[in-house]
Formats: sequence, C-alpha cells, structure tokens
Amino acid sequence: MDKEQLKAKIIDEFKNGTIRDSLFPMISVYGIRDYSETVHSAGLNYITEIARHIQGVTALSECPVYPINQQYGHSMTREVRPDSVWYRQQDVKPILVSEFERFENSKGKHDKLREKIENLLLAYHQLGGDLPLILFVYWSYSGAIPKNIDKYISIFDEGFTLPNGRFIPGINSFVTDYLVFQAVASGTKENLTINEWIQVR
Repeated sequence: MDKEQLKAKIIDEFKNGTIRDSLFPMISVYGIRDYSETVHSAGLNYITEIARHIQGVTALSECPVYPINQQYGHSMTREVRPDSVWYRQQDVKPILVSEFERFENSKGKHDKLREKIENLLLAYHQLGGDLPLILFVYWSYSGAIPKNIDKYISIFDEGFTLPNGRFIPGINSFVTDYLVFQAVASGTKENLTINEWIQVR
C-alpha cells in the first residue's frame, strides 16, 4: 500500500468515524473522563486500531524504535517511542509512525508539541528514512488553537538541532509525506467526546 492509499484511509476514518464509533464508543458516543492519561491512551489505541483495518497492515502501540540507521543511534540522538507504529504485514517493514498529544495554551504544552514532532522525525531517521507516512494528531478542547503550529510542523521539512548540536534533517519529501490533524474535544472534563478531526496539513 502506497502513501496516497494510506492517507486516504486515515482521512476517511477520521472524517466518518466508522472504527471510532464501533470500537471506541467512549471517544465518540458515550464520552470519556479527562483523567490522567485516559484520553491519550484511548487516542493512541484508536490510531493503532485503524491500521489493523487496512488490508496488509498491522501496528503496535507505544513501540520503542531500534535505530537500524546507526547514524541516528541513541548515543548521538535519543531513544524515542512513538504512540503507534504501523507495519507492512508481508515483511514487517515500518510504514508509519504516529503521535497523539494533548494541547493546551501553555508554554509547557507548546514545548511538548515540538518535542513530539521532533521525536517523530527522529523515529523516521532511526527506521531508515524511507517511511511512506508520518501522522501527528494533537487534541484539545474547543477554542484552544496553537499559535505556532506552523512553525512546529515545519520541523518535518526543515529539521531541528539537538541540545548536543547535532542537526537532524527533515524528511525526504520524494519518499515520505505527513498528515497533521487537530482532534477537537466537546463536553466537560468529566465527559468529553472527540468527533471533530480537522486536517491541518
């Protein structure tokens, strides 16, 4: 399955919510309590489940990345553990890495968004730099809009510099593409649903 087919499957599911409604009713129908990492757990497992409904694709949640490209080994970069890693079933070759991250209008949460995008780019390089697709989803309550999201998203294209001075280049856009979504939560902290998945990029 090529990246355009993967993108189409993801976009369709986020729009129509077939898997979300049937297997994750706590997200879409009945509501979920915003307690600790509950929403994060539901969201990342939902993304992993989408892969399992695509022919020829499987996935793992919260999977540490072993750097097959030692140029980006842990001694020179850092260990990363994407929320979801998708694989081609026929040869278990990674085809997508994803993060599902909470956003609030605070410096700490802005920094966390940046860190998660950096980690996805690190995972991409550690896995060989030829993944078809990267998926980043940030969820927020209605009205919370990241002011610098374009700057953070540009890291996928422009790269970033680690604290040790090592530059991590952006993706090879001839091989890899990325999707960015904002998942907007409705309701209260005690009972929220997430049915609005807005494609940002």
